Amino acid sequence: TVTVWILKEKGAGNSVLGRIAGDRFVQIVLKKDFDEKYLLDNIKILCSLMEDRIYKLHVYAGVYEIKDVNEPVQTMYDKANMAIERIKGDYNQVISYYDESDMKRLMHEKSIVAEFDKALENGEFCMYLQPQLDSRGALLGAEALVRWNHPKRGLLYPDSFIGILEKTGIIYKLDNFIWEKAAEKIKEWNAAGYEDYHISVNISAKDFYYLDLYKVLTDIVRRYGIAPKHLNLEITETVIMSDVKMHMEILDRLQKFGFQIEIDDFGSGYSSLNTLKDIKADLLKIDMLFLRETDNQERSRKILKFIITMAKALNMDVITEGVETEKQLDFLSGIGCEMFQGFYFSKPIPVDKFEDKYFQS
Repeated sequence: TVTVWILKEKGAGNSVLGRIAGDRFVQIVLKKDFDEKYLLDNIKILCSLMEDRIYKLHVYAGVYEIKDVNEPVQTMYDKANMAIERIKGDYNQVISYYDESDMKRLMHEKSIVAEFDKALENGEFCMYLQPQLDSRGALLGAEALVRWNHPKRGLLYPDSFIGILEKTGIIYKLDNFIWEKAAEKIKEWNAAGYEDYHISVNISAKDFYYLDLYKVLTDIVRRYGIAPKHLNLEITETVIMSDVKMHMEILDRLQKFGFQIEIDDFGSGYSSLNTLKDIKADLLKIDMLFLRETDNQERSRKILKFIITMAKALNMDVITEGVETEKQLDFLSGIGCEMFQGFYFSKPIPVDKFEDKYFQS
């Protein structure tokens, strides 16, 4: 193949190379012959052969320095591959070097996946709620978040397991669990006379492929006898734009059934205005990181004000998350935002503490 020819003709002299499978190639070279710049140059040559306005070839190289020549070749390959996995999806990087943290990361991922089903069965996952309020601090609803009460490692936060569950395709099981818990809690609130509050739940990209999303969600609200408008569906614009036609069709059906559709992390992707053109969302969710991660606060504030004005013109509500100070709250209220979420009001807390705080007279 072209790839093997480039490696063979333009690579290091004394080497062994070959194709493992599909788009995977391996080359073993002497350390003294390895030249990172030479490798990068040859990768550029390879990519230039596939110049196209629509499709672009991106090559990743994982480098593993052999310490033990008696180590199985398959293990060597696996370690080089682990290095690639660390940068996969990052189109600004080409070469990654293996280190022991890669092995620790892999072992962590394997343990999460191996323990997941049993943990779900044993009730180790629990729903936390972060309140969503108006500028006066009056409760409007909450976002459902998840924590893992691990019997050995204690309370695990989402960033230590959600990405792994998404990567392996089993996140839909946890999402479905949280949807059920949220619906169950809404039913309890309604029975107790608290009928005006919603819970927002997250929809992951994999949920669209592993579940009949429309059937699952409509079955849940029917089974618990709750109004769909109280179980808000939160989805990122990045997920929507990954398969616009399919996602639009499903979200449109759910919206017509009565669910409120929220676009999370609005402005963090590259197709925000296109998203609004195609999807009639009910609510935009903006993160305060939009302001914090810039040197030009004034321009960011003007953009934020424009987004809120635009959303209202499109009959959408806006909620800002990550609100941490009274100054931020005053500014956001002044430019028309009416819903807020963040540590200024409350961090995510267990359901019982949430109810003690907001539902006790």
